[in-house]
Amino acid sequence: MQLKKISGKISLASCALLQVSSPAAVAAEGWDVDSAFLYYAESGGRVSAFEPSVRAQVDLGDDEYINFQVVVDALTGATPNGAHKSTVVQTFTEPSGGSKSDDDGESEGEYTVKPGELPLSKTFRDTRLAVTGEWNKPINRLSSVLLGASFSSEVDYTSLGGSATYEYNFNNKNTTLAAGAAVTFDTINPIGDIPSGLNPMRRATSDQQRLGNSDTKTSTDFILGVTQIINRSTLVQLNFTHGISSGYQNDYNKVLSVIDPNTNEPLVGAWLDVNDLPYLFEQRPDKRTRDIVFIRGVHHLTEDVINLSYRYYTDDWGIDSHTVNLRYRYELGSSKYLQPHIRYYTQTSADFYKHDLVQGTDIDASGNVNLRYASSDYRIGAFDSVTYGLSYGMKLSKNSKFSLRGEYMQQMNDNSKVPRPGEATPDLSAVILQATYSIAW
Repeated sequence: MQLKKISGKISLASCALLQVSSPAAVAAEGWDVDSAFLYYAESGGRVSAFEPSVRAQVDLGDDEYINFQVVVDALTGATPNGAHKSTVVQTFTEPSGGSKSDDDGESEGEYTVKPGELPLSKTFRDTRLAVTGEWNKPINRLSSVLLGASFSSEVDYTSLGGSATYEYNFNNKNTTLAAGAAVTFDTINPIGDIPSGLNPMRRATSDQQRLGNSDTKTSTDFILGVTQIINRSTLVQLNFTHGISSGYQNDYNKVLSVIDPNTNEPLVGAWLDVNDLPYLFEQRPDKRTRDIVFIRGVHHLTEDVINLSYRYYTDDWGIDSHTVNLRYRYELGSSKYLQPHIRYYTQTSADFYKHDLVQGTDIDASGNVNLRYASSDYRIGAFDSVTYGLSYGMKLSKNSKFSLRGEYMQQMNDNSKVPRPGEATPDLSAVILQATYSIAW
């Protein structure tokens, strides 16, 4: 499973640019080490994750610094496979396939879902190791370059990336212009090899009709940004990102149900071979172009700090999204603080998003699919989400500090176009807990 899709992908260039003029971008001369432990758990026994991370930064003097970060993601649980509820028992083949039978006569590499249950793949296990590094090198008194590199590896996914950001200060260093680029090269090695898109899932005892054992994807991002210090208390930031991804974009774990229009149940018989199951593997375009506008404002009150941001995203798949983030840091004296957080997110569905496929409409009597692309992955469907959080932080000593963060996320899926009752994609909730400890010397 591609853990990037779970934890959220942020390009190296985006990370670099968001640090421009950030109050915490550069530590005091010496070492600054941050450690964190994050726990994420979805409702209904779905995906859970444990993520320890360590970030270290060393100040080399004269505004030059190097930092690096190591993150380990360990994910377990069950994840939707793209099919929907039914009044009959449903059988699916695991990504690895299989040819043996167990004591109950069910083939290894297959699993069944009871009537009325959301089909979940319960074989979801993965661990990812990610390493990133950055080097900020001043060119002269007013400009600098930030170079970055990243590497991550998991069971079925390997990623290698690099970035460069140029920053120029003027207006008495109250204004910073930045331009950056980042590129990542991903290699996907699906468990059980690459399934043929918009072709039937097959029983574990049969030929799985795989296309090969690996594929690749390349992503490139170009970023322009400006950060303006308005006065001693206020800072605003504006970024624009244009990105292009090309190559393998599918999630090989996802399928679409093929529905019989007469029974509203998964199709039986018709053009299906005896070894075919009534589900087709998804197929997405092999290219994606995206644009992002991000604006942020930070205002320091007498003691407290307000941090408000807005992000607009659009791509040529048809997805548009809006994100509003608000944090209010409430100081509890000189060494402690509380920070409430609320985030609202909404997105439209991709043009090729389909809740399911219908025999006679999307597929003809001979089994020919009348669509070029189709996916029922709820992550590219329309939904809204709201996240509520609260952080508590305190200084432990002159050079160390500790914080705790708790958040609750609710995702409300848009089921207005679901053709049949009982097939609605259920809403999702998740709990996020994080502890951090920082020390400098």
